Amino acid sequence: MSKQSLILTAATLVLADMSMAQTGENAERLDTVTVTGLRPVPLSDVTAAVTILDSEDLELRAAPYLADELRAVPGLTVSRSGALGGLTQVRLRGAEANHTLLLIDGIEVSDPVTGESDFGLFSGLRPQRVEVLRGEQSGLYGSDAIGGVINIVTGGETGLIGRAELGSRDTLRGDLGYGFDAGRSALTVSAGGFSTQGVDTSGSGGEEDGSESYNFLATGTHGPDGGWQVSGLARYGRSDVETDPDLDFDGRLDDGDRVTEAEHWTLGGAFGGPAGGFDHQFRASFNAVARDNFADGDFTDAAEGERTKVSYSPSRRFEAGKASLRLAGLIDYEIEDYSARDTQFGGATNQDECFETLGLAGEARVDFGRLRLAANLRHDDNDGRFEAATTGRLSGAVQVHRDHRLRASIGTGVKNPTFTELFGFFPGSFVGNPELEPEQSTSWEIGWDGKAGPLDLSATWFEAELEDEIFTAFNPDFTSTALNREGESERSGLEIGARWQAGAGLSLAGQATFIDSTADDGADEIRVPSETASLSVDYRPDAWNGARAGLALDYVGEQDDFDFGAVPAARVTLDSYALASASAEWPLSEKVALTLRGENLLDEEVTDVFGFRGPGAGLFVGLRLR
Repeated sequence: MSKQSLILTAATLVLADMSMAQTGENAERLDTVTVTGLRPVPLSDVTAAVTILDSEDLELRAAPYLADELRAVPGLTVSRSGALGGLTQVRLRGAEANHTLLLIDGIEVSDPVTGESDFGLFSGLRPQRVEVLRGEQSGLYGSDAIGGVINIVTGGETGLIGRAELGSRDTLRGDLGYGFDAGRSALTVSAGGFSTQGVDTSGSGGEEDGSESYNFLATGTHGPDGGWQVSGLARYGRSDVETDPDLDFDGRLDDGDRVTEAEHWTLGGAFGGPAGGFDHQFRASFNAVARDNFADGDFTDAAEGERTKVSYSPSRRFEAGKASLRLAGLIDYEIEDYSARDTQFGGATNQDECFETLGLAGEARVDFGRLRLAANLRHDDNDGRFEAATTGRLSGAVQVHRDHRLRASIGTGVKNPTFTELFGFFPGSFVGNPELEPEQSTSWEIGWDGKAGPLDLSATWFEAELEDEIFTAFNPDFTSTALNREGESERSGLEIGARWQAGAGLSLAGQATFIDSTADDGADEIRVPSETASLSVDYRPDAWNGARAGLALDYVGEQDDFDFGAVPAARVTLDSYALASASAEWPLSEKVALTLRGENLLDEEVTDVFGFRGPGAGLFVGLRLR
């Protein structure tokens, strides 16, 4: 049996996952969920498939980029184009990367240009918690949430915080910050950076393609009298990423000098509290991503997207004996702006576009004894750019036994075409299609969560159908464009897992997911592995006075992609791989600890996108302020 098969089998048998309604010791740490509704929901009342990674889970891999931490989430896959810091896509349940909605403290940060989130932009966030909600969620969030929603929760640290690390491939990593909590007021401010020499992305024996990034984050809350609270977030990030181009348009990368400089701004605030028998929540946010591209040191083109959102949500709770009903509404206005500039064609491809959307949504949650029901409905008016869309979701859960719970849901989703798909232009390779229609999806799932002694178990089966899927069609002249598929694309799969508290300070966790994802012609969807799994061990003995050690194994099965060097493009199979990572921390004093970290310890050849070579084994040592 291969080592990959061994890892997958072990993860399947152990069923190790921190998924959905986590009970026992883990539930004590994680008592509410914010991403599943218009108001936070107690974990015991959640009716959807949710995974929560807390600070201890995130420390286990201690990776500089969040995407690698997310490999512990069932149904989630990561596609990285080359070295760390390069384009990194996250998919949920076999959906496309632009079907995953990313939030930071509830603020949408997906790229307005591409409609997806490049996780290569997100280093140094110091998340305290990550919530991953799987399945269609357009009934709450509108477009972009067909696969699910990821919410990164920051802040919450106090005192001086920081770390410094160096290691393989001339990698340097560091951040420094300060946080305080004065009861009704709290503030956390941090800044950091990451740089690496990288690897030769093309694999042709040329120079290494490295990356560097810098970030700043400030988040705070203040609770004045009367139960009202105001919160805010400000974030700035910058990254410079080197990569290799396809110089002769034969579909294969050549050694060359290409650089993308990206900047990312996020500003947001919320204000809410009780008045007139209702709970009121006001939110406003601004998010922008700008990219400048360079070839051999010369500027070639740039694209920038901005998103401004404002919303108001009232809510009221009603009680009647053992039953309770909570109703919530939402008015959500969003405007997205897109601009593109070039020098290669004297500005002939320059353009400016704008989308506006007004969303109206309602949510109802019913608690009655052992039964929990939730329903939401949303209508989006796209200002004539696209047809208005109405989406929703109905879900329920019942506690059939003290240690066993059944849940089920059905929902619909919508994904509007992105600016790139509609208007994008890349010389010799891609031309946008302004006639595209939105994608539409329907899915259902059924799940079980249970407890057997020290084991927390879960299993979920899901199925989804996608209509008008947007795909890239290739022309005989080697150019491509975006089109809607005529038939339906189908996805189905099984997510299984559990958490085992094996003893004092020792826990095991992991997951195994099996997905079947096919296009309308019956062919497998590209970059969707049919099997993924993870298995981790976390050891934190009290006798070691704050020391810890962790080991994780992440398996990615075979997946299809296209070799565009062939005419016509040929379907190829990317090999499976297993990533072994480890981390350890040993206190040198009350405030300072020595850290050790290893990634890809098996030195696997990792390829998530055909033609892009990933990094091999790496070892890193550092210091951390405790």
